[in-house]
Amino acid sequence: MYKRILVPIAQNTNVGLVLGFVENVLDPGGEITLLYVIPSDKLPVSAVDWRRAMKVISEAQTLTTDLDMEVNYKVKNNPSIASGILREAASTAYDLVLMSTPKEARRGRLFGSKIDEVVRKSAVETVVLSYPERAELSYRKILIPTSGYRHALRAARIAEQLAGRHGGEITVMYVGSRKDEAEAIIGPLVSDIEANGAKACSLFATGPIVETIIAEAKKGYDIMMIGATERPAYQEFLLGSTADRLVREAPCPVLMVKTVGKTY
Repeated sequence: MYKRILVPIAQNTNVGLVLGFVENVLDPGGEITLLYVIPSDKLPVSAVDWRRAMKVISEAQTLTTDLDMEVNYKVKNNPSIASGILREAASTAYDLVLMSTPKEARRGRLFGSKIDEVVRKSAVETVVLSYPERAELSYRKILIPTSGYRHALRAARIAEQLAGRHGGEITVMYVGSRKDEAEAIIGPLVSDIEANGAKACSLFATGPIVETIIAEAKKGYDIMMIGATERPAYQEFLLGSTADRLVREAPCPVLMVKTVGKTY
């Protein structure tokens, strides 16, 4: 699916888990870049910051030694971690930025303010993986809540890749009041997923959107995949949005997708 993936990493990043996801979506012959941004506008950076960066990169190198993919390592300094990631994403022909965060590490806004900023401003397709500290990723049972918007449709394309590789099944879920609307949105998507070789089923439900989705997610799903909030203008990923609540309350890892300039 992707040829060049940028993966920002930090001290709390579960690099092994993230790389496990990357292996499933990276094209043969593709490459990834692990990026550590030191939040400083001064050169040279402090010895403490440099040692911290080298520790994170060294641990990542140990985990990537036996992987069958090209891995690059970069350490850069920038006054802002988010702007450092955005600058690197804009400087090279990446086709995906993969952000990640342990659920327990988030405070306040969706995924934390640094990731919020990257998601909002990135000109490259961006996904954010939120996971419990001791999670292991599996793709046998995938839940995709959707209202038919393009980010969620892109999430379905990623899900069918994962399900196809692992013999999984995708449930495409619509929460609303009208079954005909649900069928118009999720019916064609399920058919398309099946046409691409993955197993899928549709689910229509009524009730409060977040609570209804979370109740379904508790039925043994391995991962939930959602599209970024499709609202214009200010702070569309602020705490309280549907996407944020799903991330905070889901019992399983959540992958949020923001695509750029495409319809799926």
